[in-house]
Amino acid sequence: MRLSDRLQAMADEVNRGETLADIGTDHGYLPIYLKKIGRCPHVILSDISRASLEKALKDCELYDPGEKFDIREGDGLKVLKSAEVDVVSIAGMGGILISDILGYDIKHSRSFRKFILQPRNNLGRLRLWLYDKGFKIEKEIIVKEGKFLPSIFVVTPSHEEENLKRTSNESEDFSLWEYPDSLINNKNQYTQEYLLRELTKHIAIKKKIGEASEKAYASQKNIDRIKKIIGEL
Repeated sequence: MRLSDRLQAMADEVNRGETLADIGTDHGYLPIYLKKIGRCPHVILSDISRASLEKALKDCELYDPGEKFDIREGDGLKVLKSAEVDVVSIAGMGGILISDILGYDIKHSRSFRKFILQPRNNLGRLRLWLYDKGFKIEKEIIVKEGKFLPSIFVVTPSHEEENLKRTSNESEDFSLWEYPDSLINNKNQYTQEYLLRELTKHIAIKKKIGEASEKAYASQKNIDRIKKIIGEL
């Protein structure tokens, strides 16, 4: 069984012996792979969609015939007991939806030791939400999958119950969350390509909407921030 580079990067962040729940599992490739290679002694495949779980069941039988898998239908982390698994993976959802899933019951979410998150969009908003709620992004990984450059966040919950304080600069300048210093600290072979794509995107947005708007101002802040990071790289 061979995973895509995106799922393989997520799998590589799971340590031998850890248990895992894959939320929004769809085909179930990640947990099936981790169980099959013996890295995870127990995996849970969960999805709110019965149709997706039926696909996952077929793939369980195809890739690991005869093996019993824990399949659960339900919404987000509600299908799990507190601290039931070591790692929770959530991939292919928007950053706001991921924050909604984690934020439904913060105490429950804090009971899990590690999250491996792969947001499809709104990365800055997810970073900001995680920081404000006391979750720490330990690592960010940019991978390539076809024409896309998805990012993977490895996240741990803080032991502090109180939210962290943001500096005034962090509160006022959202570009610091869209393009944080972690892009430099976690740089790999795709970092510069990712930043150049983002730079091109924001230049096009600014050109399209003109100078005199709040969105144009935000795009210019992003342009300046990206150029700064590229310079530091």
